[in-house]
Amino acid sequence: MNRSTRGALLLAGLALFAWIFWRVGWPAIASNLAAIGAWFVLLAALYFFAEAAFLLGWWLVIDPLPPRSALPRLLGIYLAGSTVNYVAPGGVAGEPLKARLLSGTLPPGRALASLTIHKHADMLAQWVFIVSGVTICLVRFPLPAGARWAALGGVAFLGALFVLLTWSLFRGTYGPTLRWLGRWRFLAARVSRYVEAAQRVDADIRNFYATRRGRFVAAVGLSFLGRCGGLFETYLILRLVAPGAGWSTAFAVEAMAMALNNMFLWVPARAGSAEGVRVGIFVLLGLAAAQGAAYALARRAREFVWLVPGALYLIARQVRRQPAPAVELPIAAEELR
Repeated sequence: MNRSTRGALLLAGLALFAWIFWRVGWPAIASNLAAIGAWFVLLAALYFFAEAAFLLGWWLVIDPLPPRSALPRLLGIYLAGSTVNYVAPGGVAGEPLKARLLSGTLPPGRALASLTIHKHADMLAQWVFIVSGVTICLVRFPLPAGARWAALGGVAFLGALFVLLTWSLFRGTYGPTLRWLGRWRFLAARVSRYVEAAQRVDADIRNFYATRRGRFVAAVGLSFLGRCGGLFETYLILRLVAPGAGWSTAFAVEAMAMALNNMFLWVPARAGSAEGVRVGIFVLLGLAAAQGAAYALARRAREFVWLVPGALYLIARQVRRQPAPAVELPIAAEELR
């Protein structure tokens, strides 16, 4: 999207945000936020375990497996990429940044292959999580037909993306894409330099699936645990603002929000759309709109807290203006070409 389109979407999201909180009323929202109070610090701190699960899932799909001493640097790179993914529309802009920041730590092809495989594992984990939560929601709660179809549409959309990515990875992703781009005369000279490297990345990806299935399954499991971090957070907030709500309500809220928010990937930071979805889900499940608005604000605040480490890592790298020193990795010399 061009800059004007992104700006228009952001302004529309902020306008929706303002309308929601004007409509619900600040006094009611504030009383629910007071119920959360100092517990917010614990909520933000506990989310470290979700981030750690995602990081370990990525670490497992790097081949050869890096030593544990590389985990702190990988964590900084992972958080930096997550910060960019959060802000930029589409939710994938941080992946090229991660590959760039891995310079000096991994060969470019290995870095790109690991990021692609981890995205695949996380997408599968997210789809399983959404299917489970939406099923609970449809069975336990009497939703309007429109809401049911919207939830099923979100499940189908993510499932279709996963099938498309799976087919693409096993067929070959980067090599065929560059060959297709090379058909355009004004791109041919530039693209032709990277076709061979792209084919090696495709081969590395296929080789990983052929020889490292156990590590891929473990990465899916860790990504699922990471998704459960949001579920646990939702459950704790519900216990504070709506004590009668249990795990089934928390799972329904988290999965429905995840399914519907995937339809707003192109809104920068999902500004307004995420709040609208979460408040709407609370109302559909028989909870108060003010409770949903407080939950949405607490969730947004926790997300902002976890943007800070990634932003600080990027600033530190920019200040140094030099590649990070290489980490000793078990990589053959010929792979470093």
